[in-house]
Amino acid sequence: GADPFQREAYDRVMQLKGRPLHQTPLLLIPDRAWVSILARQVSSLAVKVMDAFWPGPLTIVFEASREAPSWLLRDDETIALRCSSHPWVQSFLGRYEKPIISTSANLSGCSSARSIDEVRKMFGPSVDFYADGGTLPGSKSSTIVSLTHSNIHLLRDGDISLDQLKKFAHG
Repeated sequence: GADPFQREAYDRVMQLKGRPLHQTPLLLIPDRAWVSILARQVSSLAVKVMDAFWPGPLTIVFEASREAPSWLLRDDETIALRCSSHPWVQSFLGRYEKPIISTSANLSGCSSARSIDEVRKMFGPSVDFYADGGTLPGSKSSTIVSLTHSNIHLLRDGDISLDQLKKFAHG
């Protein structure tokens, strides 16, 4: 993770992962107030879904506001936001009070590390600071969706299924 408002930090994360700069990562946000800062419009469907699934393993892609740094925007001028349910992440973001760049702890194309030891083996001394939030349980990763008016578009399958989202949103 890194400060998304600092271009050098973003570039460094992408370089460490070996990921092309155009494959923008999501932002973990400390609370929903950041949605209104970083997203241009928030549909009633998005509010309903956030109420049900945040904090949790759901990333929502929004149309980006002018406050969102240009290097974090996808080609379609959107930004991906998530409110994590991990206790360490919640505690850290609660104190930091700003979003952080978030990406899986792995080299691009490799399996995600689940423990601090695995992360250290993968990145070694190239990372400035390691924080041990405990061993992560096995997981698909966060589900990524784009929400427009009354439609849910699945961009990446994850821990929350499209069926769960549709049942909640549409009964």
